[in-house]
Amino acid sequence: MTKVLVVDDMPDMAKLLANTVEGQGYEALVASNGREALDITTTQCPDVILLDIMMPGMDGLEVLRRLKTDARTRAIPVILVTAKDLSQDIIAGLDAGAHDYVSKPFESAVLAARLRSAVRAKRAHDTIERLNGELRAELIQRERMEMELAQAQKLEAIGQLAAGIAHEINTPSQYIADNTRFLKEAFDGFNKLLGTFGRLLEASKNMAVTDDLLREVEAAVRRADVDYLIEEIPKAIQQSLEGMDRVVTIVRAMREFSHPGSEQKQATDLNRAIQNTLTVSRNEWKYVADVVTDFDPNLPLVWCLPSDFNRVILNLVVNAAQAIADVVGDSSQRKGTITVRTDSEGDWAKIRIEDTGTGIPEEIRSKVFDHFFTTKDVGKGTGQGLTIAQSIVVEKHGGTITFETEVGKGTAFLIRLPIADPTGPEQGGPLEEAELACGCV
Repeated sequence: MTKVLVVDDMPDMAKLLANTVEGQGYEALVASNGREALDITTTQCPDVILLDIMMPGMDGLEVLRRLKTDARTRAIPVILVTAKDLSQDIIAGLDAGAHDYVSKPFESAVLAARLRSAVRAKRAHDTIERLNGELRAELIQRERMEMELAQAQKLEAIGQLAAGIAHEINTPSQYIADNTRFLKEAFDGFNKLLGTFGRLLEASKNMAVTDDLLREVEAAVRRADVDYLIEEIPKAIQQSLEGMDRVVTIVRAMREFSHPGSEQKQATDLNRAIQNTLTVSRNEWKYVADVVTDFDPNLPLVWCLPSDFNRVILNLVVNAAQAIADVVGDSSQRKGTITVRTDSEGDWAKIRIEDTGTGIPEEIRSKVFDHFFTTKDVGKGTGQGLTIAQSIVVEKHGGTITFETEVGKGTAFLIRLPIADPTGPEQGGPLEEAELACGCV
């Protein structure tokens, strides 16, 4: 039931006001002074207060001021009911936070109407507060779901990359292993040959070299195939070193790509970050496309979240490879092209990723950044890649992401990022900062 607190130091007036309250079907609570009114308000939580001004001790305006400075009570509508009817009194009461002002003597019907109005205002306020609470809860739930979806997409990307990276590492590892076995066999042969030469040396010192020993040495040289080993061993060593360099490059790129970084933006070398992403995603595009890079060597360090930026580039590169795959099919003879360019324009860094894929049909262009929108078969994507890319670029970095497309020709995505962080330090900093941002510690 709606509760109305009547505050008046005159018992007859308090009774009259209480009768008016009860006549509207509300429960009447009564206080005879300001202190009692504050106590009842904090314990009973009335919906509306009818408050006299002229009371001994704490007057009505002081009670009103205290109610409006307390977060627990400031939303309660207060109707001042008083014999003070001068304009300045009414203005003072309303300025102090009163919902309404009724002068004594009053008509019960008018007071009842104003009371109903205050009750409606309180109910509307309570409804808005409830809806705001539900909205806040929904927003928290949505943020939680978006974080879970983003994490799922990140895990999906890492899982997808893992198999490709394993393959990329396996190839050089295989010929490193083959070359190592070859070098071991070559060493075993040389070791035997050296043993034969050792006997020849001892015999020579003792002037006891025999024809049989010479024939044995010649046979050992033929078996060792020295000329072949002299030619092939340097090649095997060089190939193994190149393989190790390739493995080190892949591992370093993966470490920098997946480096969690921090919640704060860092001065980042975008060219290097993009190259790392291309390295770790190579197995996603190498069968269907050649990648061409055109990096601006003078691109300044850009304040960004490196891990999030890497995810944007990965999503766009993988999408480009898949679009090209739809064109070239299973042909091993045909390949498309993915071109990645960087440059700057004023206070903005620009990244352009274009492909020679299918292009985006006009009827779905307005949906490409929508949640869960995908044209891929079930199980081949969450429909979150471009949505997350847009969220990272626009919401987290204050940038823009747009695209140009032509059916049958391909698509180009253009990312623009502010070089300086508008909410943080100025752009710039030594290269060491960029290396830290890429995970080079």
